Amino acid sequence: MALSSRFFPYSIDAPKRVVFQHTVLTTDASHIVDTNYEFSVVDSNSLLFVFKHAPEVAKELQIGSVLSFETANFSHQENWMAIYPVSFLFSRSLKFSAKSDEVLKEYRYFPHLSSYKPQTISGSGSRKVYLELSLGSLKEVWVAVLNITGPLSNWSLANNVLPAPERLNGGPPSYMCRLSGASNDNWTFWLEANSTEALRIEVAVLDQHLLESTKKLRGLFPDWVDVTAYSSFMSSYVF
Repeated sequence: MALSSRFFPYSIDAPKRVVFQHTVLTTDASHIVDTNYEFSVVDSNSLLFVFKHAPEVAKELQIGSVLSFETANFSHQENWMAIYPVSFLFSRSLKFSAKSDEVLKEYRYFPHLSSYKPQTISGSGSRKVYLELSLGSLKEVWVAVLNITGPLSNWSLANNVLPAPERLNGGPPSYMCRLSGASNDNWTFWLEANSTEALRIEVAVLDQHLLESTKKLRGLFPDWVDVTAYSSFMSSYVF
């Protein structure tokens, strides 16, 4: 034990695993609200350990020499919705500001949700909302995730069967649905609400394509870090 303690605990044969998400928050098909680099780990040691021993990454992120959990900006669990339910394994994820210029140059349209025909109301008072999810001009879509809160009573997804509700970060009960794979056509579906109360829908789309700046940052990590990197486009709607 005394001998092994003198050697660095990680190598390319026993890497530390880091999840690196380039998060893009949008309001519609062409407007960005915010962009961030977000990091989490699936190992016992923390991100503070990673950044301490990866000085080039820390420099690129403009991390000072005294980074601590008391001063860092935390990334909340709902920000990792694109890889639900893997995100439940994370704790103390961190986020850092990123520029949006390159995102606007790379993508003509972002994923967005819209109504494709007027809602209908049944004799019992329930209403159906008819929605269309466009994946925009994303390059390598892997999955889209919907998080629906409100008086949802049925949907046309998953063979019209609602799953057990989840609670993200202690929030209200919500229903999660994963739409896997890319498609040249838009996703169309309906949601049924059993009251006039609004349905809130959060959308996260995972794009495996990386911007050049994101590739550069990923490449700065040392060989003993195994980095899983992707882009997540997130937006929220009320119907």
